[in-house]
Amino acid sequence: MNASISKALKWPEFEGLGLTPEQKLAYNRFRFWRIVIASSIWYSFYYLGRLNFGVCMPWILKDLGITKMEAGIVVTGLLWSYAVSTFLSGRFGEIFGSRLMQQFGGIGTTILNIITALQSTLTGVFFAFTANGFVQGMVYAPTNMLITQWYPKARRGFATGIYGTSMGISSLVAWAITGYTVANYGWRAAFTWPLLIFTLPSTIALYFLVRNRPSDAGYPAYKELMADSISGKAEALKDEEIKGVRAWGLLFKNWKFMFLCISSFCVYIGRFGLLTWIPLFYAETAGIKLKAVPLMTFALPFGMMFGPVIAGWISDTFFKAKRFQMICTFFIGCITVLLLMAFIPIKTMGIPWAIVLQVLAGFFVLGINGVLFTAACDFGGRKMGGTAVGTINLFNYTGAGVQGVLIGGLLTLTGSWVVVFATIAGIMMIGTILTFLTKE
Repeated sequence: MNASISKALKWPEFEGLGLTPEQKLAYNRFRFWRIVIASSIWYSFYYLGRLNFGVCMPWILKDLGITKMEAGIVVTGLLWSYAVSTFLSGRFGEIFGSRLMQQFGGIGTTILNIITALQSTLTGVFFAFTANGFVQGMVYAPTNMLITQWYPKARRGFATGIYGTSMGISSLVAWAITGYTVANYGWRAAFTWPLLIFTLPSTIALYFLVRNRPSDAGYPAYKELMADSISGKAEALKDEEIKGVRAWGLLFKNWKFMFLCISSFCVYIGRFGLLTWIPLFYAETAGIKLKAVPLMTFALPFGMMFGPVIAGWISDTFFKAKRFQMICTFFIGCITVLLLMAFIPIKTMGIPWAIVLQVLAGFFVLGINGVLFTAACDFGGRKMGGTAVGTINLFNYTGAGVQGVLIGGLLTLTGSWVVVFATIAGIMMIGTILTFLTKE
């Protein structure tokens, strides 16, 4: 048996499609490099148009003379408009195709970040960045749907895990590029040049690389071998059963899917609570200069780079594409880290251990996030994977918006970071219990 045939046997989803071993290899290379990797590299620059507000918050507070609560309201406007957009975009992606949605998002966020940089009042920043949230929400669900078109349930955890890892890389890129720009040139430059140099060109390049489905690249659709799974059952639905808003109706009637949506709501309070407020947490409690804040908080997105792909691979390999075991394990890890951050001051544990906790927090929280998105793809399958991811993302960014007001309000009322981290840990415990009950 030659090497090509040996490798081709690794992909049983290609069996019976009339492909030679060489064609199977080409199919797999295409879906890996031009779908998963190309989308992941592009998305690694996409957060430059969204996470910049949190990284730049200390400078924005000083320049515009606004309170933490007012900053939290801006964050909430961004995230709730994102929630509405992502809910709709998954379904629109199934209708119009992922490539088109990706272009709308990448070009639109570049324009709206530049408009935000031109504002000098809280009202102007709020409306510009809220509109930015809407265009930012156009791409994540359609891109997950794109990967679902190319990968069956048994391999989906690893593939979507790589893409989920791009959220961590994106956070790291945003922390590095935005942090450097804001520290040296101010927040307005940080809202402009990173988008023009990185986000916009990569968006345009992506259009020429990806294809919406295998047939667009001259390949047949893969066979879903796990026919009795939630993914197989979703793909067995007739087109009439999921036409229009009926797809949403089926998902909202599924109590297991709804439990995962609520769990994801809880995760995003933690995820965006960390991403948005960690720079301010360090600025106020670590005893370091403001200019050093971006460097000190670099560990959080660094940890996020590894969580989704590791958790996704384990769920595929050891749990037969069931997701709840990994989600619950990572939930418990994240809760433990949050409680340590709550009750041990940075000056007591020391900067090195504080950085280790940041790495672990990023690893666990984005690991949960990535596998929850994979579970949504499983519930939707190829027919309504975008709708499922868009729906779970509606809950995600509703939670992300809640954290802006919740944490901003807690800090304004109590000034206590202990209260903030303990509250997030309690909310994430609810998510752990709901996920375990699904057993999916």
